Amino acid sequence: MNKIAIILFLTLNTAISIGQGRVDGFLKGKRNLDIALGANAELNPKFYAGYNLINLPRTIVSANAFFAYGITNNLDVNLSIPFISVNGVENNIQDIALFLKFQYAQLKIADGKKGKINFLIAGGFSSNITNYQTEGGSAIGQQAKVLDIRPVIHYQANSGFFATIQGGYNYKFDPVPNATVFAAKFGLARATWYADIWYDGQIGIGGTDYLGAPSLSTFRHLGVDYHKIGGTFYKPINDKLGIYGGASYMLAGRNISKGVGLSLGLVFKPNIKRKKITEE
Repeated sequence: MNKIAIILFLTLNTAISIGQGRVDGFLKGKRNLDIALGANAELNPKFYAGYNLINLPRTIVSANAFFAYGITNNLDVNLSIPFISVNGVENNIQDIALFLKFQYAQLKIADGKKGKINFLIAGGFSSNITNYQTEGGSAIGQQAKVLDIRPVIHYQANSGFFATIQGGYNYKFDPVPNATVFAAKFGLARATWYADIWYDGQIGIGGTDYLGAPSLSTFRHLGVDYHKIGGTFYKPINDKLGIYGGASYMLAGRNISKGVGLSLGLVFKPNIKRKKITEE
């Protein structure tokens, strides 16, 4: 019998400072709660003005709070709140996000002996709650109000290997352009550690390109594309506390910073009603 510890945490992502996808393929289980507190630093020496790289350094440091709670065994709610500092000049709370994730079907492979495939639908809303800076090289973001709907397919083997794919559509209220999003994640979830590698992408629909001039440099109208890869490692300290670290790299994009990111944080599990997932 192999006990697989299900780990859930989220490095927050926005149109300007992005991490891995909004949701994963794991469910918390009824009345289980995870709280993740983390810090992230992005070192970006370049910026894609349209698709052209220019010298526009943007150092982005963030502190993130993430909460995941199992309403039922098949329904989770997630809440994320980020505080962002750009170039040490602009500092503010960025966009909070509230998501629901529902598992509507499950397919057991060989009666569960070779794992299972979970089919989920996730939907949420994100919005700025402060009037942060949207212009110039130190802009925090787009002040976007976003409706996000995405199906998720998650394969989990009894060995601990898992693979998750997701895609969807972001409806963004004017003047921020809409976008399609997609992500994939592969990893191992063991009883004593967790590791993954991931890809996260977005294609903006229309929008303008960053031109650099102060009168033309608002981020609100930008069409944002990105293709980003990364990885995460998590280690439990005890039943209620764990630590994680991660790294990311921007492969290509449009109207987005290019560089590397590093993250570090703690995951708290208050044990409201926690139990580990057990597979034969």
